[in-house]
Amino acid sequence: MRFLLPDDHPLAKTYDVVRCVECGSVHADTPSTQADYDRYYADLSKYSDATTGTGGGEQQWDRDRLRQTAIDIAGALGDTRRRIVDIGCGNGGLLAELAALGYAELHGVDPSPACAETVGRIPGVTGHAGTIFQVPEAVRGADCAILSHVLEHVRDVPTALRTLRHVVRDGGTVYVEVPDASRYTDFLVAPFQDFNVEHINHFSAVSLANALRAAGFEVEHVEQKTINASSTAKYPAVWAIGRAAQRGPMTAVRDTALGGAVNDYIAASSRLLAEQSEHLERELASVPEIVIWGAGQTTLTLLANAPLGGAKVLAIADSNPRYHGRTLGRIPVISPEQLRRFQVPIVIGSLISQAPILRRIRELGLPNRTITLEPPNESPAEPANTRTH
Repeated sequence: MRFLLPDDHPLAKTYDVVRCVECGSVHADTPSTQADYDRYYADLSKYSDATTGTGGGEQQWDRDRLRQTAIDIAGALGDTRRRIVDIGCGNGGLLAELAALGYAELHGVDPSPACAETVGRIPGVTGHAGTIFQVPEAVRGADCAILSHVLEHVRDVPTALRTLRHVVRDGGTVYVEVPDASRYTDFLVAPFQDFNVEHINHFSAVSLANALRAAGFEVEHVEQKTINASSTAKYPAVWAIGRAAQRGPMTAVRDTALGGAVNDYIAASSRLLAEQSEHLERELASVPEIVIWGAGQTTLTLLANAPLGGAKVLAIADSNPRYHGRTLGRIPVISPEQLRRFQVPIVIGSLISQAPILRRIRELGLPNRTITLEPPNESPAEPANTRTH
């Protein structure tokens, strides 16, 4: 994989995606260190901005997802007097839903100080700045620890889960939820959307259970689910409930299917990227200059792999204020409001967020021509299994 990243970005611009020939797990073989990732999530994380990141429950579709997760966790825990810690809690939407179910001893840990501060304002929740590798002493000995869409971001999964084992008391519960790589192709929207600088571990139900067992957890339940990725797009996930055992690591089961599923995803993504590149070549054939709305994964992949018809990119607009004033391949990143000074076409650099971006362009009254990544008669919000690529 190749990415065009902001010039001061702490993470690597290239990595290989590999499969373990022994256990069948799949991950990014990245030169970035865990310290690099910790710095990224503390300083540049999109999740600290409630308007652009998920996990805060600011949007109804996100709130619905978090409410169901809270219900699943409550079903495993029962007693509302249990002490719960959510590690990598973002803006605390899941903790807010647990509080609504009656849980009163709640803690949120996040590498972003802004997220920790936000979480601390939720009634009944204490926020802490920290990571899975540097868990505050105040949360150790918890009855339940949550890693919801965190483990796919972690450079060293075995160490992270061994640390998690010491966060919960003996017999305590862990809830771990990750993207389900065995179904990536069924929900393909943007090419290589799941191979990004953040998601570096790719789990199936089998490999997630293996990782928990290797860290000393007895796996009590594993289940696939489909969650909301936006107001219109769905996304595959898998979750597991584990119990902190007093015995050591348990035997793993070789994952024989994940490698094939990921190869199918690579092939489908390659076809989709080629189609989008051809579409943009046609749309931009006589366009000398453009701006792009969106500094996310799709834009990073396109700029690194597609010629964009040879058009010069004057600026990239993004709603996340943490990106403003930075440069991406010497291209300035600006706020959407600053687009008023550009009289060139706007390329919508997102498929999942295409509809809300187009609405925002109308709200701002921008007269610019807009160019989407797919022809207008295609719907980027539909899962790949209902579309032809």
